[in-house]
Amino acid sequence: MTGSAAADPQLAAALEAAGFEPSGTAEADLIIIDIRGQGEARLPDAVAAPGGLAMLLCDAGHAGVLAQAAPGITHSLVTPFAPAALALQLALIRSQLSGGADMQRDLHGQLAALARTADGRLHAMLIGLRRMSAINATYGAAVGDAALETIGQRLTRQNARLSGGAALTMRLSGGDYLLAHVMPEERVGWQVMAERLLRVISEPLDAGGHRLRLTARAALALGRADESPLSLLDRLSAGLAAARESAAEPVRWADRQSDNAPQSGYRLEQDIVRAIEQDEITVLFQPQFAVEDGAITGAEALARWQHPLHGEIGAGTLFAIADKADFTRALSRHIRKRAMEQAAGWTGPLANLRISLNVTAEDLGEKGFAQRELKMIAASGFDTQRLTLEMTESALIPDLKRAAARFATLREAGVRIAVDDFGTGYSSLLYLKRLPLDYLKLDHAMTRDIGGAEADRIIVRSIVAMAKALDLKVIAEGVESEAQLDALREEGCDYFQGFLRGKAMEAEIFAEFATAALSPEGERI
Repeated sequence: MTGSAAADPQLAAALEAAGFEPSGTAEADLIIIDIRGQGEARLPDAVAAPGGLAMLLCDAGHAGVLAQAAPGITHSLVTPFAPAALALQLALIRSQLSGGADMQRDLHGQLAALARTADGRLHAMLIGLRRMSAINATYGAAVGDAALETIGQRLTRQNARLSGGAALTMRLSGGDYLLAHVMPEERVGWQVMAERLLRVISEPLDAGGHRLRLTARAALALGRADESPLSLLDRLSAGLAAARESAAEPVRWADRQSDNAPQSGYRLEQDIVRAIEQDEITVLFQPQFAVEDGAITGAEALARWQHPLHGEIGAGTLFAIADKADFTRALSRHIRKRAMEQAAGWTGPLANLRISLNVTAEDLGEKGFAQRELKMIAASGFDTQRLTLEMTESALIPDLKRAAARFATLREAGVRIAVDDFGTGYSSLLYLKRLPLDYLKLDHAMTRDIGGAEADRIIVRSIVAMAKALDLKVIAEGVESEAQLDALREEGCDYFQGFLRGKAMEAEIFAEFATAALSPEGERI
């Protein structure tokens, strides 16, 4: 219950949604102090509640009070904050009241102690799992708890692998986890760590006999000089709320400085230049299959970088770093070249497999791109008739006319063209009308939702029907369950890829996998 709630309908609604009820007695579990819009309002000398919890709502001009908050304040939010940030804070408070108020004091103490250890700066990360309420409602709390335990173990193992400095891993409430390190400032490296952890979380897991896959969002922050644990956690909570509202940015910095490139980022940018020059970027192949009979038909080539300090860096982060170094085109070209050279060596039953390679906006915007690409294909020894080039919708937006002309040149040589992540951009129908295409690739989100609401399935059905009318094949990405595959089969989808049948693997392992799949005894769906 709350002892004092301001006359704010949004605040009252958020408190009610979190399970709090107004109370005018001294037995309140939570005290709320709202000094927003009160100019030079001062905090009381002390705040006390039986539960030990009190939340401050204040304006940016009051932010200085956070460093010297009145005794008893355990949470705070500084305007402007999103409703989701308030909801997250209240959910954390509710969890603490259920699990004991000592947890928050223990957490503050551990963060403060960690910040005092070793040399370096405090790096903090708040990770929030998604869909936990849906999992608990569908499978029961026991399955949800088992899933949380598995995720906690994964995070602890990964956090322990980060070399140097002191570390902390703690589950806060529900599906929220706090990770912290003290180490030399490594802003870009900390973001790489966060993105790797989100990939680890997304790997399928078994809980209570059910195969699940969770996703997450993360907020990052670097501790400031003389900053209290309370202030740091508040920043992270607000950052996580923003990340949860964004489909495009699963990792958000909680200090509004994400566009400022640090010197540690510069070091990573130099590392990637060296990695390309010394051929340290690994090309992985994720198998693709025919929906109808499960036969393996080819693979999409993806990039991974095994950094000596930061460990495995996936394609998304890899290209973000390359972009800062103005090396995107070189990296993209290097990956396609290496993939084709490796695939050109496939013989026997593998000789007919197709490969799909990604093309960036920088590639497509380069004068003479199509001619240079055809020369590189010829030099690699790979057959153009087995090659598909993929371009995301967002990358096509800048110059659709130029993209169409360059794709036409490549298609005349036998290369097939695909629009990747179809359905996530703004001009899908325009692409279908103006571009010479062979495939549409359904975005992961569409594949994920096809087994859910009927509206999601109707959208996929419409896309497939439209593609068929235009003589295009449809490839579904991110297939993780038999139910999704069955639905895609019923809707007439042609090909699929995803963890259900095969993850991305190194060239030698893929060759063994594909050889076995193409043998007379090879597995079919």
